[in-house]
Amino acid sequence: MLFLECFNKNVYIGDELVGYISKNGTIYINNRKFAVMSDDGKIFIEKYQAGYIDDSGDIYLNNKNVGHITENNDLYFSPKLL
Repeated sequence: MLFLECFNKNVYIGDELVGYISKNGTIYINNRKFAVMSDDGKIFIEKYQAGYIDDSGDIYLNNKNVGHITENNDLYFSPKLL
C-alpha cells in the first residue's frame, strides 16, 4: 500500500471529522499535533513508534487494531476500539 496517499486527507473518529493529515504526514486532531505518519505507514508520537498501518489498511496503536484506511484514503478510528 502507498501510505503517501493518506497525506492531505482527513481523520475521523466514528462519523465525526476530528482532524487531518498534512502534506508531510503530521496528524492533527482538534487543531493540535497528535502524531507523525511516515511514508511507510509507521505512526510516531514524539520519537516513540506508537503504531503502524499494515498493508491491508488496518490501523494499529499500541499493537491494538483501532481502525482502518477508508476508500478515500482517510484515517478512520473506531470509537469502540479506541
